[in-house]
Amino acid sequence: MPTPIHYHVDLSDRLHHLVRVTLTVPGELATGARIVLPVWTPGSYVRRDYVHHVQWIRARTRGGATVDLRPDGISAWRLPDELPDKPADEPADEPADEPADELPDELPDELPDEPADEPGPPDVEVELELYANELTVRTNHVDDHHALLIPAATFPYVQGAEHHPHQVHLPPDPPEHRVHALLPPGDEPDTYRAEDLHHLIDSAFEVGDFPSLDFEVAGVPHQLVWAGHSGTQPLGMLRADLEAIGEAAVALFEGDLPVERYTFLVTAWDQGGGGLEHRDGAVIQIPARVFQSEDVYARLQLLLAHEYLHLWNVKRLTPADLVRPDYEHPVLSESLWVAEGFTAHYDELLCVRAGAWSVRRYLDALRDNLQRLEDRPGVALQPLRQASLQAWTKHYIRDENTPNAGTDYYGHGALVAWWLDLRLRAQHPKGDGLDTVLRELWRRHAGRPEGYTEQDVEAAVRDVGTDELATELRELVTGTDLPPVLAALHAVGLRDESDDPRPAPHLGVRIRESDRGMVLASVLRDRPAWQAGLSGGDQLIAIDGHAVGRGELSTALHAFRPGEQVAVTVVRGPRLLTVPVTLGAPRARRRLVAVDEPTAEQRQAFRTWTGRPIDEAQPGDR
Repeated sequence: MPTPIHYHVDLSDRLHHLVRVTLTVPGELATGARIVLPVWTPGSYVRRDYVHHVQWIRARTRGGATVDLRPDGISAWRLPDELPDKPADEPADEPADEPADELPDELPDELPDEPADEPGPPDVEVELELYANELTVRTNHVDDHHALLIPAATFPYVQGAEHHPHQVHLPPDPPEHRVHALLPPGDEPDTYRAEDLHHLIDSAFEVGDFPSLDFEVAGVPHQLVWAGHSGTQPLGMLRADLEAIGEAAVALFEGDLPVERYTFLVTAWDQGGGGLEHRDGAVIQIPARVFQSEDVYARLQLLLAHEYLHLWNVKRLTPADLVRPDYEHPVLSESLWVAEGFTAHYDELLCVRAGAWSVRRYLDALRDNLQRLEDRPGVALQPLRQASLQAWTKHYIRDENTPNAGTDYYGHGALVAWWLDLRLRAQHPKGDGLDTVLRELWRRHAGRPEGYTEQDVEAAVRDVGTDELATELRELVTGTDLPPVLAALHAVGLRDESDDPRPAPHLGVRIRESDRGMVLASVLRDRPAWQAGLSGGDQLIAIDGHAVGRGELSTALHAFRPGEQVAVTVVRGPRLLTVPVTLGAPRARRRLVAVDEPTAEQRQAFRTWTGRPIDEAQPGDR
C-alpha cells in the first residue's frame, strides 16, 4: 500500500474568508517533489487558476527546518533535491565525552556486519493560505455561516503520487458545526479518506449547522444538506421528488445504484445557480427563495436530476479523455455533447417520468430549447463536435457576442438526443428508444479504464437502430444543421402549433432586464438590429420616441408591422444614439400538442417515452 498523502484544514480564520491547508509530503516522495495546485475542476471545462487565491505558501520539515520552495510553473512549486535535517538556528550535535566501554575478555573471530541506521529524508509540510470568498459550485466560500470547500481549489497535490491514498483532517470550526463530506470517513476522528487523488478531487465538503433530509433510493442511503440563509424550509416536500427522480434514474439504467451512499450539498443563496457532479454526490446552488416560485423550484428539480444522472453518465460511463484527467492543463474531449447533452435531455425526461413535472412543462421545455437554438446564429458556424472540443475557450467564456460565435453542446446535444429518441421510437413503437442506446453504452463501457469515444456511441446507435441512423447522427455532429425534430414528432403522437395568435415583429435581440431598464444582452448576427448597427451592451431607451421600460418591448413592437422602419434610441457608453431599424417577420412561438386522434402505437410510444398518457398533451392543456 503506497504511503498516504495527508492534509490538514484550518478554518479558524473563516470570518476573514481565509483557509489554511497543510499538505504533508512523505519523506520518500519529498526530495525534488513537484507540488501542483489544479487549474480547473472536472465537470467545468474552463481554466480557473485557483492559484489566484493563494495568499502565501511555505514549506518546512517535520523538525521545523525551513525548506526552499520555488515556483515551477504558474500554479506549481518544486521542493529542493537536498532537504535540511534541522532548523538553521539549531546547533549541530556534538559527541559527548563518555567513558570507553570495556572490552570483553574474549572476542569472536568475526563480527557481524551491522550497518548503521540511515535516516531517510524527512517529511515535508507545505502550508498555504487561501482566500475563499467566491460562492459557486466550482470555488471555495468560507464565512461565519458555512465553509464550502471544493478540493481542486483547495488541495495542492504531489505530482507522481496521484495513485497514493489521500486523507483529509478537517475538524469543524466552531465545534458545534458539522462536516458534510462526499468522501467516506477515515479511521481517525475528523478525517476523510480518498482512494487516490482523483477520488479526492471528485468530492466536496460543506461545514456548518444545517438541516438535512435523509431518504433511500433502491435501498441506498441518500442525504440532502441544505446550506441556506433563508430560514426553515419545507424540505419535506423534496423527499417525494428526490425518491421518485432517483427511482426513475435506476429504472433508466435497469440496475442497482453504482454507489454505497449519495449526498447532495445544496447552497441556497440570493444569486447564481448551477450544479457540479461528483463521484458520490453533487454540489448545487440555487436562489434562496426557491420554494416561493414554481419555476425556480422546477429549476431545482432539474438541477438535482441532471447531477444525479451524472452518477452514471460521466462518472462511470466516462469519455475516454476524461478518465484520468490532467489537473494542471486543459483536457479536450469531443464527447461533451454526449456527456452533457444526453444528460440534459434526460434530466427533463426524468422529471416528467417521476411525476415531478407535468407533461405540459416538459413539452414547453423541449419547445424552448429548440427555439433558443433556432435563434442562435452561431449554430451555423460551429459544429457540435467542435463545440465540445472548444468548451475551454467558448462555452464558459461568454460575452454579448456568444450567441453569434458558436453553439451550446448542452442544449444542442440535448436536441440531438431528443431527435435520436424520436427516430428510434418511430422504428420500434413498443421499444425504449434512446434508453436502449444508453443502456448498451453502459453495458459495454461503464467503469472501463479506456472510457468511450464518439465512435462507440455511433456503434451503439447502429446496433440498436440502423446504419443509416448512425450515419445521420455523424453528419449532425460534424455539420451545422439542427436535427429535424419537428418532422419526427409523429412517432409519439405530437405536432406543433402556433402559441401566439398575434406575434410581434422581430427585432433580433436578446434582452437583459434590470431595475435600470433593458439592455441588449446580444444582437443576433444578420437580424434587423444587427443590420442597423445596434450592438450588444446598448441600453434600450425608446422606440419611435416612446420610452420603453422593463417588460414593455413586446407590447411596443406590436404597434408596428414587419418591414416597417422604426427609430430605436439607445445609450451606448456616454452617448445617446437613435438608429433606424427595419423590423423583421414575426418569430412565431410554437406549442407541442397531441395530434387530434393518436393511434394505438402513438399512445403506447408516448407513454413509454414519458411514463404519462398522451391525453395530458391535448391542445387545451395548459
